Amino acid sequence: MSKISTYNNASPVALSDRLIGTSVGATPANATKNFLVSDLLALFESGITLQGVLNAGNTATQDIILTGNINQSGGALSLGGTVRDFNGDLGANGETLVCNASGQLVFGSGLTNQNLDQVLAIGNTATNNIVLTGDINQTGSATQTGGNYNLTGNFIHVGNTLQTSGDYTLVGDFTQTGNYEVTGDITQTGGSLILTGTVKDSTSTLGSDGEALISNASGEVVWQDVSTLPSIVRATFSTSFTLGVTNQGGVLVTSSSSATDVIIPTNATTAFPIGTTITVIQEGSGTVTISGAVGVTLRSAQSHDRLSHQYSVGNLIKTDTNVWYLHGDIKA
Repeated sequence: MSKISTYNNASPVALSDRLIGTSVGATPANATKNFLVSDLLALFESGITLQGVLNAGNTATQDIILTGNINQSGGALSLGGTVRDFNGDLGANGETLVCNASGQLVFGSGLTNQNLDQVLAIGNTATNNIVLTGDINQTGSATQTGGNYNLTGNFIHVGNTLQTSGDYTLVGDFTQTGNYEVTGDITQTGGSLILTGTVKDSTSTLGSDGEALISNASGEVVWQDVSTLPSIVRATFSTSFTLGVTNQGGVLVTSSSSATDVIIPTNATTAFPIGTTITVIQEGSGTVTISGAVGVTLRSAQSHDRLSHQYSVGNLIKTDTNVWYLHGDIKA
């Protein structure tokens, strides 16, 4: 143990200054010795530990600035005052400390700085409503087992969609590559419903060539062969009538007392499927003449193209793109 004596007050004291003291435990005893101030400082620092400081008192009224790391291996971190983030900012009401891309904690509004993958990694089940006003681009499967789906914006989905309950309301366009199964209602306001893939009916059956979606007695649409359906009867009082899609597979009844022309349009104008049949009945007294527009070939026995009498019946059959056959009660 050494005792230190000073002869006068020197201020300020530098680390290179020397102090004169007595070496108590040396031989000879109480010998005079010079000490560097820096040596004394090193001696004191070697004996100072954080635990020793905290034992002396663990409450600080001034700021503590740390430029290194804090490693806590037990106990609890209790924050009884205000907390500032990496930028030195206090958090506002409702903000949370969120790690940014540089690994720094900053205050933000909830999950502002997290992407959807990070959120879903924490938990992918939500009990509150999700309100989206932008676009959804989804690659993968989507399954909805409850609640209603209300979307304002466009929905582009590559994958399968299974909705087992709830309603689906969309204001905008819906584009899906994959299967879409829903057991609730779909209400679309605005935009277009474009189907570029296969379509299954209410029995999960794909339609065959030439079949149409027809509503049954329960209001469900099913694929049906249109050739087995009752013919649609349409009447005309016009003296010049061009066949249209509403006449496909149906019956046209002419009722005029004047001569009447029934015209077959080109395939470019009305693309009747090959195999389409149309029946023409002359109910009026005006003779019915059947002809094709420019570019249409009409064939019949002996080139007859008129119905013979009142109440005569003629049948048209499309056999090629712009080729039709006429047969029945006809004349030249």
